[in-house]
Amino acid sequence: MTTTDAATMLSIRAGHTMLLDEDLLQRTHYLSVEAGLLRVAISNPDQEALQAQLVTLGFLQAGDHLPLDLLRNSRLHLQALTPTRLVGDTSALPPVGSNSLHDWTLDLLLLRHLGEAEQRIQALLQLLVERLGRRSGEWYELPVRLTHAELAELSGHTRVTVTRQLSRLREQRLIEQDAGPGRCLRIAPELVEA
Repeated sequence: MTTTDAATMLSIRAGHTMLLDEDLLQRTHYLSVEAGLLRVAISNPDQEALQAQLVTLGFLQAGDHLPLDLLRNSRLHLQALTPTRLVGDTSALPPVGSNSLHDWTLDLLLLRHLGEAEQRIQALLQLLVERLGRRSGEWYELPVRLTHAELAELSGHTRVTVTRQLSRLREQRLIEQDAGPGRCLRIAPELVEA
């Protein structure tokens, strides 16, 4: 992890997490992701950073933006899923048409209010494919590997419920785990486009 104050540039190695603090707000209003894929999580500043329960707010990739106004009351954790580079910007708002962490947060909040587990899991998979997925032959693939516990945290369910729902989708041949080294999750177009 490196930081350069001149242009507020942050680099995070894959698998590493950077904690952001309020000092960054003095230099920039938001960060733009130049390269990479990262998970943005939040924790209670009253808890020890390494012991805190993290709540995922979303995933950002190249071209997306991270508004820093959340730093006023919380602690942000940036976990690089691939090598990631971010650059600070002092303008008040990101460019029109770009994705922001706020978009993720609102979508995750909306899907947590769906009534049934099946609806929530399907909506979560659709959101992940829409924002991060890529078409590969007959399937959509997610470039990030998420555990059942992480999917449970994102959807507001227990890990057991997520495992049960994913097993049903696997039996229906709507999802499958790639056997390759990346072990990405493959999702059938029928599930995404439903």
